[in-house]
Amino acid sequence: MELGSSTRGNSSRAAAGTPVGCGAAVCVPAVDLATLSESDLSQRLVGLGQAASAISALKAKTLLALSERSGQGAARQAAVETLGASNSQARKELLDAQRLSKAAATAEALQAGEIPADHAKLIARAASEGPVDETALVEAAKTENFGQFTRTLRDHQSEQACDGGRSLRDRQLQNRNFAIRKSPQDGMYDVYGRFDPEAGNRIEAALAAQERRIRAQQHGTADTTFAQRMADALEHLVCAEAENRRPQGAKLILTANWDLINQQIADARLLDGTPLTKAEALRLACDADLLPSVFDTKFQTLDMGRKTRSATEAQRAALIIRDKHCIGCGKSAVWCEAHHIVPWQRGGPTSIDNLVLVCTACHHDIHDRNWKVVKCPNTGKYELQPMLDPYPFSPDPDSCCQTGHHNKPPPGALGVREPLLLGAA
Repeated sequence: MELGSSTRGNSSRAAAGTPVGCGAAVCVPAVDLATLSESDLSQRLVGLGQAASAISALKAKTLLALSERSGQGAARQAAVETLGASNSQARKELLDAQRLSKAAATAEALQAGEIPADHAKLIARAASEGPVDETALVEAAKTENFGQFTRTLRDHQSEQACDGGRSLRDRQLQNRNFAIRKSPQDGMYDVYGRFDPEAGNRIEAALAAQERRIRAQQHGTADTTFAQRMADALEHLVCAEAENRRPQGAKLILTANWDLINQQIADARLLDGTPLTKAEALRLACDADLLPSVFDTKFQTLDMGRKTRSATEAQRAALIIRDKHCIGCGKSAVWCEAHHIVPWQRGGPTSIDNLVLVCTACHHDIHDRNWKVVKCPNTGKYELQPMLDPYPFSPDPDSCCQTGHHNKPPPGALGVREPLLLGAA
């Protein structure tokens, strides 16, 4: 594959649809995939990703040019008719193109295949909303996956704001919306909404807790999918009578550091990593239950031994704060299950040291494909690895930390701060 910005002498033929070979802006040669090694296939994916980015840049430029010549309505209609987009998709495509045209460094990196299209759209949108260091964001987008980059961008926007992040939060609140529509095709209802981070975390935690209750009630008696249980959970939380609505269980969790020098809360965040202003953190902390860093209080027993197989809500909260997300794929912690590292059937206790957070899919990898949980000796973090060892529960510290993604120090590790863990009601 060759990505070339050099199209001199070929513009007329390209416009006419004439093949111009690898001197074209994007060229993906046909190959026999069966003849490629695993390494070659991976490298081809890299090239295809670069080509997809370049094509996305070209499409944005073309839509914008059509819009400038014939109007936005004509450009949207062309996207619907020629690209098969819906009306809403066409509007979004044109809006993204307009934003990219004002973010030169981002558009250039996208055209060169250096950053993915979704990363570029996030940068362009952020640049349209407030001050950002576009060059720094482009550099981060070159090496980070989508999940990592969304956290980087969120932190960057908060740092760039001159008001401690209040303007960013105000914009998020201003953009919240919710819609429910009846489909004319089958009479089913479609629900869609956008919420600010605090509300979104609360809603996600409530839905996750209700889905777990429904799954526990139906265990062995019903064969429902996760999506069906989620629909049932939403219906229950919205429609149940107040006296029949059960407590939501998992609370909104936020974490913070305690600045020993200034004697105040610092770097407060929601569970998904969203930074909070000092005012927001203090407001949430007023109604919070405090979980000390040792995860032990006179009110909560976090080491259940062999008394129970299922993790308690207090243990779940401690696991969420420790693991933050699925140790295998990084899925949000509220959708995860507590897995016994040493199986319960083999005498493994229900204790924090023997539990980790995994999503349903990664849980199946452990039980059905013999993947194993390992603990990195450098960071103390748990991770999931394909089973290469016939003895999955023997210590094997040398097998972890090979991907390098655990080498980054945890937040607050470079300062004189001690962890303060808050579980907000």
